[in-house]
Amino acid sequence: MLPNDPTQAARELEKLAGDLEQRGRRFIDLHQKMNALSVTETSADGSVRVTVDGNGVPTELTITERGRGTDPARLSSELMSCMQRAQVKLRARVEETTRETVGEDEAATPILNQYAARFPDEQQAGAAPLRQHRLGDIEDD
Repeated sequence: MLPNDPTQAARELEKLAGDLEQRGRRFIDLHQKMNALSVTETSADGSVRVTVDGNGVPTELTITERGRGTDPARLSSELMSCMQRAQVKLRARVEETTRETVGEDEAATPILNQYAARFPDEQQAGAAPLRQHRLGDIEDD
């Protein structure tokens, strides 16, 4: 509730406007930092490398020389595993960046919840196995 004194009310409104402007700048800064994020994950044997951007979208999928001659199903599994680990690391970096940039602002909660829902740990996801499809396979209905 605003005070009865018009001068005091004007000061309160100016302060509120300044606070909102500062809060908006922090969220713009957060948006820019999140867009600049990327995470790279490499398989234990070095045969596969995956990089995801700040949205968790793969920007690099590499099969190195070490992957030459490896079973394609194994390489596919390694690619998916690396991507999932990169996305989980991205979620942690987004959480850290968000807290450093906007603090405990309640408006950040939906951002953090979205990343947690999109990129759960294997334990959180229930470690559900990925379905594999092979060319020429016929699926049962």
